[in-house]
Amino acid sequence: MNLRELNYSRYFLVVSDGEHFPQQALTAAAQFAQGFEKGLCLLVWNDTQTDAFAAQWEQFSAALSCPVLSGCYTGSYDDLVAMTERTETPMVFFEVAKKSKINKVMPIFKGLRGLRIPFILLKDTMNVQSFNNVAVPVTFLPEEKEKAPYSSNMGRFLHAKLHVVVAKDYGSKAQKNATAITGLYDKFELTYQTEMGSKDSFKVEKEVTLLAPKKGYDMVIISTSRDYGLDDIILGPKEQHIFNATQVPLMCINPRGDLYVLCW
Repeated sequence: MNLRELNYSRYFLVVSDGEHFPQQALTAAAQFAQGFEKGLCLLVWNDTQTDAFAAQWEQFSAALSCPVLSGCYTGSYDDLVAMTERTETPMVFFEVAKKSKINKVMPIFKGLRGLRIPFILLKDTMNVQSFNNVAVPVTFLPEEKEKAPYSSNMGRFLHAKLHVVVAKDYGSKAQKNATAITGLYDKFELTYQTEMGSKDSFKVEKEVTLLAPKKGYDMVIISTSRDYGLDDIILGPKEQHIFNATQVPLMCINPRGDLYVLCW
């Protein structure tokens, strides 16, 4: 870790191109930083930033009550992943916009395959207000339990109500995962509700995402694919289709076999 990285250790990171100002991503990250009582760092993935961009950042950051920093970054996605581990970054935020160099979501999904922390994806067309209601769709995969600690933290520090939606499968694995997740909620006395979805484990995340505006969900937590098969390469993985359809921010969690929560 170099001296510059020490400055934003444990800060929530917003990655931008230095031209398009990521208003929605910064608004979301600021809520996390203030709720968790951490700092916020705007990381410009470029050598420079425009004068208009710098002016907008100065105005935005002046209104925040949390520590703020900004810096330039010119490495690869792999370098970014390694840096987040060195700096113990809690989360990384990306805003996808047509007029930005960050205008496609698949490079993000592919580039962050090794990321051990959640990353938040937003669109510039969204209007982020709050995270009072967070949806947690649960499938039969064991890594779904990874959604428990991150969603519970939103209940604890952002005071969000958690909505657990269980996949409608023939087996009981999804329900067991949901029981494990809500068991953690109970330990912190969080506010939540559980309901059964109408889709199975392969489609429940997209179902919940499509229903988010109607249900009043402010965010949906999803898991990314374990591996990309031929269909994923040709047609795109399920997380890409979910992002294309979403009208609310997505918290994405990579499935990793070396994460301790999988031992629940």
